[in-house]
Amino acid sequence: MRFTIMIFVYAFSITLWADEDYISNTELQKIKLPTIHEETAAEDAILDDIKVLRERLKRKDIIEEKAMGLPFMILPHRPNYIMPLAYTETPYEDPYAEVLEDEWPGFSNYEAIFQISVKYQVYKFDKANKNRLYIAYTNKSYWQVYNSDLSRPFRETNHEPELILQLSPNWGYINRINIAFNHQSNGQYQGFSRSWNRITGGIYHMDGNSVYGIEPWYRIPETSSNDPDDPDDPDDPDDPDDPDDPDDPKDDDNPDIHSYLGYANFIWYKQLGRQSASVVFGNNLQEKNNRGRVEVEWNFPVSSRVRGFIQYFEGYGHSLIEYNQYQRRIGFGFKISDYL
Repeated sequence: MRFTIMIFVYAFSITLWADEDYISNTELQKIKLPTIHEETAAEDAILDDIKVLRERLKRKDIIEEKAMGLPFMILPHRPNYIMPLAYTETPYEDPYAEVLEDEWPGFSNYEAIFQISVKYQVYKFDKANKNRLYIAYTNKSYWQVYNSDLSRPFRETNHEPELILQLSPNWGYINRINIAFNHQSNGQYQGFSRSWNRITGGIYHMDGNSVYGIEPWYRIPETSSNDPDDPDDPDDPDDPDDPDDPDDPKDDDNPDIHSYLGYANFIWYKQLGRQSASVVFGNNLQEKNNRGRVEVEWNFPVSSRVRGFIQYFEGYGHSLIEYNQYQRRIGFGFKISDYL
């Protein structure tokens, strides 16, 4: 835990130093975003949401373009935040309860959630650095910090390393394309293990004061301990009554994950003056056994470097360990970086 926090602080001290001491001497100076104080002083003024969104996108592009010129320049990838208080309706605890029975004290519905997400550019494909290759890592942890009966453990941590090709094709309707190799795992063993490998994509478009995106994926099939060429193999993959066994370390941990999470995320982000709203949703698009999820978020400024947010989640895929469990969760927190 201490090591993770040290990496977190070090990474963003580098990022903030680069932002102030290097990038401030470039084209970034030409972009004037309204400061918190200016916005507060003009309470009766209506901000041009479209202009604010465009300036935020432009600022992000300049920072990322110039980052290649700095050694060890680590950038934010997905939002970096801490949610000090979140209420989760049904934390997944079945394996523990089955073993300990009446002695199991149970997970608390109240917990803290935090996410650390960084990326580093390893290659540029053009002189202007519009098309880039990144390596990235995202860590999302669910911390039972209020559960003294269980010594305040981390009930789940999801690790997500990626190799990302980011393109800015300027194709009119399409503003950006991402293609990535993505591995996601909770780092557990046998019955607690959840993981999958994917080829993911991302197509994004700005329209007015909104950004729309679709992030489809293809799951890379996993090998099985079952032998398809052995008719006497008791673990026959063609036998519908003999599926992969998640308790077998050689078998797929979650062979039916696509039937709960589907094949894509759909994203909508809207700039609302100093605030913003976003919706991320997905569905398996099946008429029978239809399943989906939605995450709704409202962001607002707290200071020049910190934003507050309130987030609501409902559906499947809240975390890897509970990918097939319907979940509801609401919480509030603070971000030191966002998508924009």
